[in-house]
Amino acid sequence: MPLDPKDALRAWFLGPRGENAELLERLVVEALRDHVFWRRNYHPEDGFTIRETDKRQEGYEASVAVLTQELLSLLAELKRDVPFFSGRYKGHMIAEQTIASQIGYFATMLYNPNNIAAEISPITTRLEMEVASDLARMIGYDPARSWGHLTSGGTVANFEALWLARSVRYLPVAAAGAAAEVGLELEVGLPDGSKAPLTELRLWDLLNIPGEASLDLWELLQRSAGVAEARRALASHSLASIGYQEYSRRLALDYGDPLPAGVVLVAATAHYSWEKIVRALGIGSNQLVQVPLDSCFRMDPDALWDCVRELVRHRQPVLACVSVCGTTEESAVDRLDRVIEVRDRAASELGASFHIHSDACYGGYAAAVTRKADGDRRKGDEIRRSTGGAWPDDDWIRAIASLAGADSVSIDPHKMGYVPYSAGAILVRDGRTRLLVAAEPPYLAPADSSQPEVEPFLGRYILEGSKPGAAAAAVWLSHKAIPLDERGYGYLIEKTMAGGRRLHAELGRADLAPFQVVLLPVPDLNIVCYVVRHPSQTTLAALNAFSERVFGELSLARKEGPPDYIVTRTRLQSPMYDGAIGPLLATLGVCSLDEWKASGSEGLVVLRSTVMDPFLDPPGPGPDHVTGYLTALRKACSAALSPPHPSASPPVPRR
Repeated sequence: MPLDPKDALRAWFLGPRGENAELLERLVVEALRDHVFWRRNYHPEDGFTIRETDKRQEGYEASVAVLTQELLSLLAELKRDVPFFSGRYKGHMIAEQTIASQIGYFATMLYNPNNIAAEISPITTRLEMEVASDLARMIGYDPARSWGHLTSGGTVANFEALWLARSVRYLPVAAAGAAAEVGLELEVGLPDGSKAPLTELRLWDLLNIPGEASLDLWELLQRSAGVAEARRALASHSLASIGYQEYSRRLALDYGDPLPAGVVLVAATAHYSWEKIVRALGIGSNQLVQVPLDSCFRMDPDALWDCVRELVRHRQPVLACVSVCGTTEESAVDRLDRVIEVRDRAASELGASFHIHSDACYGGYAAAVTRKADGDRRKGDEIRRSTGGAWPDDDWIRAIASLAGADSVSIDPHKMGYVPYSAGAILVRDGRTRLLVAAEPPYLAPADSSQPEVEPFLGRYILEGSKPGAAAAAVWLSHKAIPLDERGYGYLIEKTMAGGRRLHAELGRADLAPFQVVLLPVPDLNIVCYVVRHPSQTTLAALNAFSERVFGELSLARKEGPPDYIVTRTRLQSPMYDGAIGPLLATLGVCSLDEWKASGSEGLVVLRSTVMDPFLDPPGPGPDHVTGYLTALRKACSAALSPPHPSASPPVPRR
C-alpha cells in the first residue's frame, strides 16, 4: 500500500511519552528470540555449555545479583540524562531516534560485526555499501561511479574528505616524477579543458590540475607503465610515502621555488573540527583561510572569488574549499551553486582549480525534501504546496541540488537521520579517489567475494580500523522504513522546518516586555538563534553576561533543578562573523561594529534552539511547546535579572 507520511510519522518514533512502547518491545523481543534461535541451531550437536544446574550454583546467583543491582544503579543514573525525546528539548543537534534504527542497532549488536572487512561482517558490509548508495542517490551522485562509507561521525568524515582531496591535488606532482623515472611522456587535462605534456608543466600548473583529470592521469600512468611499476614509481614520489620534509626538499630541488603553502578555504561558520583536521594532516592551522559571510550567515560567493583571485595572484595553491550545508550555529545553507560557479570561473579566467567539499553533516538529509518517490527532483512550487508556506525558496533548492556537483560530501545520519550514535558518512563523487589512500595489511587480505557489490575490505581505504556493523544496520533499516524522499525523510524534515520557522515567527511576535527579542535571520533549516535584551544592558559585556544567565536558567546546569525547557547557546566572534553581525548589532544598540571587532574573544552570546521535533507545527495533542517555551523564556529572563532592575515590570500575560 502507498505510504502516507502524515499517518506514518507517528509510527516512526517511540514517542515523547513512550506511546509506541508496545511496538518497540515486540520488535526487541522478536530480535532477541531470533538471535537465540540462530545460536541454538548453529551446530546443535555441540550441546550446551551453560547447564541449568550451573544456574543454581552460589557463584552464578551471586554474579546475577551483582549484575542486576548494578543495572538498577545505571538506570537510576540515566534518569538524569538529557531528554532528547521531548518537545521540551531544543538544545543541540540531537533528538529522538527512529524505532527502525533502534531495533536495527539492537538486533545487529547481538551479532557484533566489525565492518572493516567482509570476512568478519559479510552482511553489514553489504548494508553499509547500500547505505552509501542511498545517500549518494539522495544528493544526486551516480551510485555506480561514486563511493562512500560510514564513519564514527562528521569529524572523521571531514578528515577523510580533506585527506582524499590532498591526495588528488598532489597526485600530478607525484605522477610527473614517476613518469620521468620510468621514461614516459604523458599528457594531462588542464582547467581550461585543453591538454599538455607533463614535462612542460611547472609546479603551479601541476597543483591546479582538475580532480577528474588527475585521476585520469593516474589511470593512464598505470596503463602505460603497468600497475605494479606505476605504483612503485608513484610511491617513491608521493607525499603519503616520503612525508612533508622530504617532499618539500624535492620540490625545491626539482622546481626551484616550491610556492607558498597550499591553503584550505572554509566558510567562517565552519565547524571547529576543521582546525583540528588541518593540524592533524600537517597542513597547518595557519593555512586555514576563513571566507567572509553574507548577512544571512552563508559563505559570501563574491568574497570567495576575491579570496581565490588574490591567492592566485600570489601563486598560493588552494587545496580545497569547504562549503557548509547546515551550519552548526545557525543551520545556514551556503549557496553551493555559486561556490561551484566561482571554481568554474577560476578555471576559465585564472587557470586555477580546487576540490570542493560540502560539509553537510547537519543539513545533508534535507536533500530528501527535493526528491519524489520515483527519485526525480521536486520543483519549488511542489514543495511549497506541501509545506503550505514560502519555504523553501528557489535559491535554497538550487543550493541543495548542487550537492551533486561537490567533489565530496559529509553527512551525519546520527543528526537529521535520527539514528543512534555513532554514524557519520563520507561520499566522494569519483570512486577512484579512494584508491589513492589504499593500505593493505596481510591479515585482512580480501578473499574472492561471491557478492561483487560488496567492498571486500573496506579497511584498506578508511581511517578507522574497527567500526560497528550495528551502525550500518541501524541506518539501513531506518532508510527502509522511512524513504529518502517526500514520503519519508523529506516529509519528516519539512515538519521540523515548519516547527523552526514557527518558533522564529512566534519569538518575533512575542510580547516579553520589558525584554526585547532580537532574532537572527529566518533559518535555512531548523536552528533558531536570538538574543533577549533588557533595557538595563547598555554594553556588550553586560548583555553577554545576561545571556549566559538566561542560558543557565534553561539548561540542565540550573541549580534549582531541571528547567521546563532546555536550550543551548553559542558565541559569535570576530573576525568570523564580521560580515553578518552588523544588522544584529545595530538593532541591539550595545556597541558599534568597530567596537565589536575590538572586543576580541568577547563576541556576542546568542541563545540557540534546535528544532528537530516534527510535532511542533501544527501542535498535536498535549502542550504547545512553542507557547510553553515563550512562557519559560520570560520566566528565565526575569530570574536572570539579578538583582531585578528597578524598572522591571511584572510579566505581561501572553495575548
